[in-house]
Amino acid sequence: MIDGRRASLTKRGYVLAPYGRVLIRGFRTSRLAVAAFRFGSVANSYAARTGDARNVGVVGVAVFSELPRPAYSLETLRRLRARPFAQPPGAAPLP
Repeated sequence: MIDGRRASLTKRGYVLAPYGRVLIRGFRTSRLAVAAFRFGSVANSYAARTGDARNVGVVGVAVFSELPRPAYSLETLRRLRARPFAQPPGAAPLP
């Protein structure tokens, strides 16, 4: 969709937020121009004109799961939630 050429995991693409949506009206032919999707014969396709008509009509999608949240121990959670300048138990309040 980005450039009208064969997809690859190393090429850039659209990144969606979780549960996000995107409407893609065509594929980019330059930074400013978008070619609309049109149905036609393979011989007249953009892919055939660029020399690779094997994937005419195919839209590739790569889906990656999110990284799992780190598992913290109870002690780590207690320290992360601690107030940095809290008084120790039984100490007199600061003036």
